[in-house]
Amino acid sequence: MINKKQSNSIEVSADIAQVIQEGQQLVSYMAKHGQVSLDPALAEVMINAKYKLQKKQWSAQDEADVLHSYDQLAQAVAPVSMESIQAISRQAADKPSRAERAVAWYRRYTLVALLCLLFVQVYYLFGHALAHDLKALYESRNEWQIKVAKTTPESTDYVQIQQSYEEVGQRLDANYNLLKVWNRVWLFGLTFNSDIPPYSQEKLDVEQRRLQREQANVSELDNLQLAETRLKARLQLFENMLFAESVLEVLQGYVLPLLYGLLGAFIFVLRDLLKEIKAITFTTDSEIRYRLRLTLGALGGMIIGWFLNPQELSGLASLSPMALAFLMGYNVDVLFAMMDQIIDKLRDALANNATTHAQSERHKSE
Repeated sequence: MINKKQSNSIEVSADIAQVIQEGQQLVSYMAKHGQVSLDPALAEVMINAKYKLQKKQWSAQDEADVLHSYDQLAQAVAPVSMESIQAISRQAADKPSRAERAVAWYRRYTLVALLCLLFVQVYYLFGHALAHDLKALYESRNEWQIKVAKTTPESTDYVQIQQSYEEVGQRLDANYNLLKVWNRVWLFGLTFNSDIPPYSQEKLDVEQRRLQREQANVSELDNLQLAETRLKARLQLFENMLFAESVLEVLQGYVLPLLYGLLGAFIFVLRDLLKEIKAITFTTDSEIRYRLRLTLGALGGMIIGWFLNPQELSGLASLSPMALAFLMGYNVDVLFAMMDQIIDKLRDALANNATTHAQSERHKSE
């Protein structure tokens, strides 16, 4: 549109005005950082464009010069862009920049992921130790019980064997109580009812009725009551042990690898984020890429857990596979490159088999 006040001047569009403003910011960036030499001609075009715009002395040639100069400036500062400069620069003194907000967000949730990982790892190791010790103590108590049955009270070792048997039993009870507390986290505070199966309950009832008909003495009825109580206690013991082993397998195979992979991805994001801020290349696309990286890192760690057998791992030795899950979360590209290679080899093998089969069929037909 022709300006009515000055026929030799054209009205500048909002896009060109923004290009002039951003061009001057690029010139200022190049002058401050000194990483790229500033062409005086390019700087002169951008500076003159500002004053021509204010004096309304704008022409088509000026617009062409500005666009050409802006293109040269953008190429000179690459990979730094106007978007990355604005993302790192503060728009207001009291408000953080987008880059500062991103650093704060990732730093905060990295700490949250680390705390969650430490809690789950300690919880896993504590439960693993309880389940392992409880199984060993249960077997040891059965062995001492056999020794007590084989030893007569008149024997010199009877008192010592009896004391050892009672000590193992007490340690088993203490370990079992701690395991029940450990299980309540996943049982949401509930406990197992440990109902006796119908057939076993009926056998106890039949035996009780038989003793009552025969008018047995009180000791026999008490022994039957003790046997019923012992059966309930063992059922509850085995239920807690089986439940604890199942939870440990879930933690070992899924939860811990996922958390380790997520923490590795967070570490990678923080490291790469600091690099981009230092190089002034952080943009909104970087934010999207980092969020996807977190998801892929968590999945990469869990994929590592799928290829591990939790039953073959024990105690602190299980930390080595978790370290592998952390490394895969930190550099998930390696994991997916390995998966691509495996798929390519399978595809080639299937193609070779299909070709061999086709050739054999053709020879048969001939």
